[in-house]
Parts: sequence; C-alpha cells; structure tokens
Amino acid sequence: MNTNRIMMRHLGAFLLVGLFCSAGIAAAEPSATALEVEPAPTVYGPGELLVFDITYGPISAGEATLEISDVIDFNGRSCYHIESRTNSNRFFSSFYKVRDRVMSYIAVDSLYSIYFSKRLREGDFRRTVEVVFDHDAGLAHYADGKQVEVDSSVQDVLSAFYHVRNLDLVPGAVYSVPAHSSGKSYDLKVYVHGRETVKTEAGEFGCLVVEPAIEGEGLFKHEGKLTIYISDDANRLPVMIKTKVPVGTIDVELKSYRIGTPLRALELEVTGDKP
Repeated sequence: MNTNRIMMRHLGAFLLVGLFCSAGIAAAEPSATALEVEPAPTVYGPGELLVFDITYGPISAGEATLEISDVIDFNGRSCYHIESRTNSNRFFSSFYKVRDRVMSYIAVDSLYSIYFSKRLREGDFRRTVEVVFDHDAGLAHYADGKQVEVDSSVQDVLSAFYHVRNLDLVPGAVYSVPAHSSGKSYDLKVYVHGRETVKTEAGEFGCLVVEPAIEGEGLFKHEGKLTIYISDDANRLPVMIKTKVPVGTIDVELKSYRIGTPLRALELEVTGDKP
C-alpha cells in the first residue's frame, strides 16, 4: 500500500475506532416511527450534526460529518439512525478519491447496536458490509451466512463512539466496552488521560483527552496512535482527533455543529414535566 493510500485510508479515523441483511436474515426496511419505549438518558439526540475538517500536516484533505438524523423503526425496535460520511476534497480526489459512508442503528432503550453498515469507496478499493446484532442470542449475523458470538451488550465501531460520549468520563480512569468489527469481538479500552483546552473553528472548548485502543478495519487501527478531545460539558462533543500514522499526522477538527435534543428532553417538553 503506497503512502497516499495509507494516509487516505485514515481519513475516517474520527469515527472511533475510523456484516448483513441477507442469507437467511430478513432485515426490515427502516421507517420513521413513534417512540414506544422509554429512552435511555443520552448526551446526544436527533438533529445533532457535527462537521469536521481533515488535514494531513498542513494540507487540507477533506471533510467528515456525523449526524443523528431521526429515530426509525428497525425490525420492531426504535433506533437512533446515526450516519457518518467521509469525503476527500477536490485536490485529494484528483489522485485518491474517498467517499465513505457508515451507519449504525442504536436501540433507544438499551443504547446497544442493532444494525451496522459501511460502504467504503477509497481509490480503487470497494467494500460494502452490513451486520445485524441479535442481543438475545448473542450473535452477529453476516450476509454470507456467517454467525459470530458477541457480548449481549455489544457495540459496533460507530455506536461505540456514542457510548463513550455517554459515559461519566473521569481523568485517570480506564473503561471497557464490548465491541465487534470485521468478524471479531473484543473489548474496546478507553483511557482518559486528563484535560486540555482546545480551540477550533467551532470555538474554544475545555476537553477530556481520551485514547481508545481497538482492533478493526478502517477505524481505530493499530497502525497509529489516536487521541480524541471530547468537550467536558453536557454535550460531550468530539472537538478534535489526532492520529499519528507511519506516514505523518492526520488531524480532524470540529468546524461547525448543531446540537440535537435528547429524547427524554423532548418528552419533558411535551408533557411539561420537570426533571
């Protein structure tokens, strides 16, 4: 793999480390739904949109987004529909075009991953994968018929990021999250090193410095060290991600954001109840 490909394969690193509705698995088409379960407390909610600049050294390489578009019904479960997109800009696309899309459906009651998919388009590399998680059976179902045992509270590599945001992060602590990616189940270790102030185009934030250690393709790879700066406030926004890879350093910085509304806050607003 040449230098350009190594670098561009890391454009989606901010996703956190950044499958399958056939072969006997009937995956329902998602549709908008009225909430029929009590939502778990979250720092995020529908309507949240995060936009990031990606740079390789002094060079602008592309843009990435994280969005919670709505709550959908998937196989009878109310789920947050979360989507990430990573796109190289015109300059980088001229020699290595990246158009990646990753989705996760997270159950609003348990906050576990129910469905995960990724569509990778990176230069001449193509891959589309999906997985359906059966938490009761403790299995991940793949499109080719493969089944892999998973923890009953498993997260995919995208939902794991939202799970970490929702933790009560404390400097010096280490957290463990059961995760699954590329046919493998493992524990995601999350180290909270301390606090720093970070300034980006989106503003200045007091942040918790978090380092994940995870296996997996395309996201949080062992090819480099990844550090995430998460705002130390009620929103727990990913403000900046720094990735050291063999060919240099890739930075992902928040340039704009829109805060979503947690479902419980919506319920309180509708009913007039007090927290």
